Amino acid sequence: MPIKVCLLLLLTGTLAFSKEAQIAMALSKPPYIFEDDASGLECDIIREAFKAVGTGFKPIFVPMNRAENSFKSGKVDGVINKLEHSLDGYPSDSYIDYYNVAASLKSKNLKIQSLDDLANLSIGAFQTAKNVLGDKFKTIAAKNQKYTEVAEQNLQVEQLLRKRVDVIIGDILVIKYYQRKLKEDLQLNEEIAIHDLFTTTSYRIMFKTAEMRDAFNNGLKIIRKNKVYSDIISRYTSSAKPVEKVNKKN
Repeated sequence: MPIKVCLLLLLTGTLAFSKEAQIAMALSKPPYIFEDDASGLECDIIREAFKAVGTGFKPIFVPMNRAENSFKSGKVDGVINKLEHSLDGYPSDSYIDYYNVAASLKSKNLKIQSLDDLANLSIGAFQTAKNVLGDKFKTIAAKNQKYTEVAEQNLQVEQLLRKRVDVIIGDILVIKYYQRKLKEDLQLNEEIAIHDLFTTTSYRIMFKTAEMRDAFNNGLKIIRKNKVYSDIISRYTSSAKPVEKVNKKN
C-alpha cells in the first residue's frame, strides 16, 4: 500500500483490521435480524460499518442469554444489545434505536396507560427486556409471577394472538412483522392495540478491544455521512404499515 494512502488512513482513523469481526447476535428477529441469510436492519448496518473500514463481519447467532458467556469466554469479538455496565469491555456508539411498546388485543379493551397497569397482567416480553427497559419495569417484572421472556419473538406474538397472554412487550417493527406473517400463515386475524409506555432504547456493541470499537465507530460515521445508513433504514421500514396507538406514555 502506498505510503500516502497509509498516512491518510491513519489520519482519518479508518485503518482496517486484517481479522474478521465475530459479533454475537440474537436469533432471528425480523426485520432487524434474518438469521437465514444474515441480513436485516442490524446485520446490514454492522456489516456496512465494518466494510467501510475494510473489516470483515461474521455474525454469531445465539440466544441472548448465551451471548454474554460467549463474550466472556473470548469466543466472539463483540456482543450486541448490552448495556455498558453489564460486561467489561468497550461499548460502541449507538448504532440503532429500538422502539419498544406494549401490545394487547383490541378485543380485550385493556386500559394500559402506565407501567403500573401491567402489574396484574400476564406478560410475554422479549428476552432481556427486564434488563433494558428501566428500573421501574424491572421491578414490576420481578414481582409479577405471570411475567415470562421469550427468545423467539414469533412465538411471543403468537401467544398474544392466541390469547395465552394479556400483553406482549417488544419493538413495534418486530410485532408488526410477525402480526402480518401470522395472519398470512395461520389466519390469526386478531387486531392489536399498541400502548406507548417506553422511551426508545439505544443499542450498542460491547467490544473486547478499544481498537475494534474505534474501527466500528469510524465506519458507522462514514455510512451515516454517505447515506448508506439511511438507505438501509428505508429498505426495511418503507413498506411497514401504520399501527394505531391507543395511548401515549405519561
